[in-house]
Amino acid sequence: MSAPRILLTACLGLATSCASTASSLGPDRAGVVRQAPRFVPGDVFDVRVFDEEQLSGQFQVQEDGTIEFPLLGRLKVEGLTQGEAAASLEERLADGLLKSPSVTVIVIERKSVEISVLGEVAKPGTFPFVERLSLVQAISEAGGLGPVAAPRRVKLIRKGPDGPETYQISLEEITAGKARDIPLEPGDIVFVPESPL
Repeated sequence: MSAPRILLTACLGLATSCASTASSLGPDRAGVVRQAPRFVPGDVFDVRVFDEEQLSGQFQVQEDGTIEFPLLGRLKVEGLTQGEAAASLEERLADGLLKSPSVTVIVIERKSVEISVLGEVAKPGTFPFVERLSLVQAISEAGGLGPVAAPRRVKLIRKGPDGPETYQISLEEITAGKARDIPLEPGDIVFVPESPL
């Protein structure tokens, strides 16, 4: 058995044992729960403080989950989303340092996060996650659909609060413009099944 097949079998076994029942989603894909990625050590991001150039700059999350920020010293950011990190910086800067600070956090690089595209694609495997990566882009990155793929029954396996959750998505609806493309998240698994004989 090839390495991609072994990985596929393991992933599907995990999804089957832990996931909620697969959802058949309508064109709006409202059932796909999107959770904002959280910072981990090694992540790199820009902080922009409006009208405060000396406080703006690029930061990398250290092994202890912190960054060294001007005027504020060492701050814990591991486990925070972009929005939470920006809100935390605004709160700390507003505490006697700046009047009504406005902070924007922009992710530059995520450390060691991947997505997997498995099943009936030309090049199944794992690929680096990049911001704004979509389902269609990920399948394209994997070389496109294989000759016996079932594009109406693509499965997205995503970590939820209670374990992996599986969603069934029609790639045909997306490519036909009948449904929106799905933004992927770090750790997502995309599985393209075979068409039934």
